[in-house]
Amino acid sequence: MDEGSEPDAVWHTVVSGRAVDLPATLPTIRAALTPAQAADLDAEIARTPALDLPLVLARWALAPTEAAVEDEAVFARLASGDFSDCVSAGSDEPRPEAS
Repeated sequence: MDEGSEPDAVWHTVVSGRAVDLPATLPTIRAALTPAQAADLDAEIARTPALDLPLVLARWALAPTEAAVEDEAVFARLASGDFSDCVSAGSDEPRPEAS
């Protein structure tokens, strides 16, 4: 890093049980994508309301990771009625297992 320059912005998250640093600026997110994905990102940003931009950028920052595969597995588990590891919105108590 050059003197006077700011450190690269990153988002920290967990994907598949591992800590992951994600790019958190438009140029660094674009650089992590394929050219086709970067073009899709640009098109989506152009039509996204300003208040939704952080969500869109976070989703695209996750694109090169296994997050989508992990999410699909969770959605499939929930759709099958398996609510293990879920908690009630009003409680820290786990929900009972599906019967």
